Amino acid sequence: MRQSSARWAAALVGGPTDLLDFLIPLWAGAALGLDASVIGLLLATELLVSFAARFPAGLLADVWERRNIAAAGAALYGISCAGYALSTDPAMAFISAVFGGLGGALFWVSLRAIVSESADSDSFAFPKLMTWQETGSWVAFVAGLTLISSLNFLGVFLAASGACFVAAVTIAAAPRRPSSPPKRTEPAFPTQRLRPMLVATALTSLAEAAIGLLLLLHLQKAFALDVVSIALVFLPGAIVMSLIPVPAHRLTMRIGRRRVSAIAALSSATFAFALAFAPSTLLIAALWILSAAAWAAIIPIEQSVIAEVAGKRAGKGFGLYESASLAGAGVGALLAGLSYETTNWQVACILFAAVIAAGAIITPWAVHRSGVANIPRDDATTEIAPAAFTSEIPNIPVRQIWIPEQNQEEKTMATPKTSRSKFTDLGWHLLIFTVAQIALALVGWSWIADSFTVNDFGEHLSSGGRPELEGIPSFLYGAGKIWVIIFVIDVIWTLVTGRRSNQAPNKQES
Repeated sequence: MRQSSARWAAALVGGPTDLLDFLIPLWAGAALGLDASVIGLLLATELLVSFAARFPAGLLADVWERRNIAAAGAALYGISCAGYALSTDPAMAFISAVFGGLGGALFWVSLRAIVSESADSDSFAFPKLMTWQETGSWVAFVAGLTLISSLNFLGVFLAASGACFVAAVTIAAAPRRPSSPPKRTEPAFPTQRLRPMLVATALTSLAEAAIGLLLLLHLQKAFALDVVSIALVFLPGAIVMSLIPVPAHRLTMRIGRRRVSAIAALSSATFAFALAFAPSTLLIAALWILSAAAWAAIIPIEQSVIAEVAGKRAGKGFGLYESASLAGAGVGALLAGLSYETTNWQVACILFAAVIAAGAIITPWAVHRSGVANIPRDDATTEIAPAAFTSEIPNIPVRQIWIPEQNQEEKTMATPKTSRSKFTDLGWHLLIFTVAQIALALVGWSWIADSFTVNDFGEHLSSGGRPELEGIPSFLYGAGKIWVIIFVIDVIWTLVTGRRSNQAPNKQES
């Protein structure tokens, strides 16, 4: 219940956070008439306040009840959203930015610390968190861009505020953390072991922010796309980031953290390099999907390593992690803007592709230096012995060595539990997908409905369906079409991996 509340809160706050990051610059110029320099200062205010509050928030999360800190953070961010909605002058907007920075720091640091409490027993804890957070993000984008034409900025900001207050109630109502007996001697905080992963985190955030900003500027200037069209290019990648973390973690449990992080970094670098020469927005969207998939594999690895190394002092650990991530993102945005203005699109992409490629060396090195196991443990699934144990018996395959404490009943019961969780996730995806597609069909913007009503399905598929739609209807029509493809892939993946999981106990018994 505590972890479920944390995931719901992440979705309810993560969506408005990302949506407002996208809308505030547009709102500040259109509603308040601010020039570019003041808008930049407004954004920098929230960034600096959030950065300064990250580490103190981590210290508080180790001393006080984490759910209360997270609830306070969500409430402060809700006040910030309402403040933007009611702002009539720059002063009110800057006050709202301060509240947003404080709220974001308190919420995200304490929430990740809460999730770390289950990381020892469930290695999927952080992939699940990222799935919920990214799902909330793209759902908020679709809802926000749909409502903005009828409710304007005021209505969208107030809706975001309401979602944050719901998140505050959700996490505040979660069960308390079980109390542990006090220790006479508090272990020293593992700063040396954390430092390499903080460097890797800053590099990942730098590259992600830089490539994202470069792509936005390129779509706006080179392709002359409007806000909705730009969002449509980014949306498929956001959806993929909500689907990939759990399957990517299953791969991590097979081949290890270091190998997955290296492959993901090299793949992301390749996609970033290819962006430099992409001739169309369709190809750019496809490459962005692949880049998003790579980040969805790397980020949960970083967070799980921080949780394992920090242990009981996860609040301080994630305070440092969030600070490193925010600092990297700020530097990345600054460097991307400068490189785009002083060079050109191709040179900037190649430059940051090289930065991303460096992560193929730095992140595996950081995992190694942190001292955590390359293959994460998961008490909810069948486990093999740690590498330190198996290395002493080189002639015996790793798959044949089981942890001594596990009895036969636990081994045979573990895999079906994992399989059931896969189909439960698919069930929720099916429910959300069905409701959304019915809503699109009712307003006449459903690609699925059109596929069954046109006379020539092949012609309909090749032409893209409804070229007469423009603006938000076109955006939602295209988003629904992409979602169909992703849903089909999700169903196939779940059926295949679920079947393998169900067959695993029989193989072990034989």
